[in-house]
Amino acid sequence: MDEFEEAVRELGIADPAVVEMRRRMQRGLEIGLISNGEVPRVEHTRLNLGDGEVLHLEEPAVYVREAETGLRRSTGKIIATNAKFRFVGGAGADLPWSRIVEVRPEYTNIVISTTARRGSGIYEVSDPEYVAAVLTGAMRKARRTAVTPAQRDSRSVPAAVRTEVWQRDGGACVECQATEYLEFDHVIPWSRGGATSAGNLQLLCRRCNLKKGARI
Repeated sequence: MDEFEEAVRELGIADPAVVEMRRRMQRGLEIGLISNGEVPRVEHTRLNLGDGEVLHLEEPAVYVREAETGLRRSTGKIIATNAKFRFVGGAGADLPWSRIVEVRPEYTNIVISTTARRGSGIYEVSDPEYVAAVLTGAMRKARRTAVTPAQRDSRSVPAAVRTEVWQRDGGACVECQATEYLEFDHVIPWSRGGATSAGNLQLLCRRCNLKKGARI
């Protein structure tokens, strides 16, 4: 984004296409972050949630599924929390994230695959990319939590920390100054208790990161 804005300033471009490109880049960045687990939190809802449940999405949807008599459509609502995926409607579904295999946008719909018969199928929603991103992010976050319930610090790097480290290291590998295939490296390895903080992170290219390995 910074390189894009700098190029626009240097070239002095004033065109509606620039505005649209900026919007699409910001949208892509938002979708990517959400898909990786930085899911939104819905604070105000009339839903009755369980103890410890956090609401991430409440979205009107039409569930389209195959039945013996042909395709059946059920109007309802997709609900995603930190604990489970639900579809509240004519053909309801209530599944923990461990039962969700895949969520993907497809044209004007999202397609959900589960390990159960109930819940699998096509869902018509107003913003397929966003809904799929939230569901995917919630699923990934739930699975990371399930694997390491007592973990004091997450290995994934929050967006604000990534930005701080990137700016501090000038968008280049701190070892060889390469600007391609960059990765965020824990100076004190995460496996040895190193924190996921700006003070313990640095930019390394893939080659230097592989060379360093789990050494300090």
